Order: sequence, then C-alpha cells, then structure tokens
Amino acid sequence: MRNFPGKLFALIAIICTASLMQPVAAEQLSVSGVAPAQLTIQLPYVDRDALVENVRQLRSRLIQRKQELMQLVADQQLDGGDALITIIMPGGLLYASYKKARYESAKNELHRVSEDIEEYSGDLLAMQSAPLPLAMALLP
Repeated sequence: MRNFPGKLFALIAIICTASLMQPVAAEQLSVSGVAPAQLTIQLPYVDRDALVENVRQLRSRLIQRKQELMQLVADQQLDGGDALITIIMPGGLLYASYKKARYESAKNELHRVSEDIEEYSGDLLAMQSAPLPLAMALLP
C-alpha cells in the first residue's frame, strides 16, 4: 500500500509514453498554428454514399434471409402428418423432438434477423437525413 502512488505514477508515465510513440497519419490529425488558443482537427474522410450503399446491400441480404427463414419456419412446423409419424414409427418421438428443435432454431433466427433489419432501416434513415459531421475544439 505504501508504493501505490509510485506505481500509479509509473503506470501513467507508461501510458503517456506509449501514446506519444504511436504514429499519427496526416489525414487523421491536423493542428493549425493560426492562433495559439485554437486547435483544428480534421477527421478521416468517410465516403457516406459508399457507406449507405453497403448498409442497403446488407439490409437487402437480410430481407432475403428473412424470406428463406419464413419458409423454413412454415416447413418445420409440426402438423398432422408429423403427429401420425410420431405415433406409428419407432423413434417417432426422436423425429418429433428433432423437428421441433429445428423449428425453434429457425424461429429464433428469424426473430434476430427481423431485429437486424429494423436496426439497419433506422441506421439508413439516420445516415440519409443527418448533415455532414463537423468537429471543432477550442483550447482554453
């Protein structure tokens, strides 16, 4: 417990040294020397149109996957024929439990895909309606 302030100081010194040793690309950080009380930071360029297009493609793939899963859920649902197989065939209970497990798995995946589609739809709406980002910092 006596050496705690010394260890804390050493940890802070190591972190500061490591952060100073990392290279910084010119397009990521630019410090303006116009006035000593101002600091200008330029963030890396992000092609918003390409980003929006990528999100649209991911969303359309998820919609296709959702349609496939809806068909799979409909196919895996237990019906009268499955009940008959379960009763008549040896191992019918194993068949029914396996089919029920596949049905539940497909249903859960369908729920996750639906949530992802809603999230991507919200992201697309936000990216298309938001103005271009601007970051400014002022030194005291």
